[in-house]
Amino acid sequence: MKKALGISGSPVKDSNTDILVETILEAISADQEFIKLSNLEVGPCRACKKCVYTNQCVLDDDFKWLSQMVLDADALVIGTPIMYASASGFTKAFVERLWSLRHVKLLTQGKIGATAVVGWAPTEDVSEWLKFIMIGAGIELVGNVVGHGSPGCFTCGPGETCSYSVWNSGKKIEKMSGLKLGMEKIYQGHLEELPDNDPLTNPSYKILKCISVKDQPETMEKAVNIGKAIGAKLETLG
Repeated sequence: MKKALGISGSPVKDSNTDILVETILEAISADQEFIKLSNLEVGPCRACKKCVYTNQCVLDDDFKWLSQMVLDADALVIGTPIMYASASGFTKAFVERLWSLRHVKLLTQGKIGATAVVGWAPTEDVSEWLKFIMIGAGIELVGNVVGHGSPGCFTCGPGETCSYSVWNSGKKIEKMSGLKLGMEKIYQGHLEELPDNDPLTNPSYKILKCISVKDQPETMEKAVNIGKAIGAKLETLG
């Protein structure tokens, strides 16, 4: 039976990224394995180039066995949250280490793949970057899905009264630059600005509920359809 491997670069337990990756996996008719990078020790590439002639990274961490799982998989799904306007450090380290599999032979060529990105901005940039990584690895990209989630300020503790919470920072950016970030639309139904709020002197918000991809039916449906499309592709491989 064909094998599908899902990789989540989110450090948050049961995160929105996890949900999208697992939703895609569950829709694939194949043996499925889900890996959460934050539970592993996978450091960044050291650019030592000792993998060039062997296609094996010499660093002694969990990538030794994880790389074999990647090679054994017929389909690969990679998901990342957006953290500081980029992919998570866990995701970045993992894809850097995939470099060891591309020298001379491009060992990942011919696999089927998909990507999942969760965040607000810049979702298109991060999604395009991850798609580029997959295509550069010789993986046939079946689809990509983008979902929205809560910033860390929702669950950090003092977010409701913090001058530097992402929503107050957003208001400052809008005021200083004239950029329209659409903060009200982003948090509608999830965050309430109280009447006495002043971003600088008296931050005052009420967090109503976290943002979940499970409440985004179009996103969830797209994830399922991507999984089904991967399954259909795998069937054609025999």
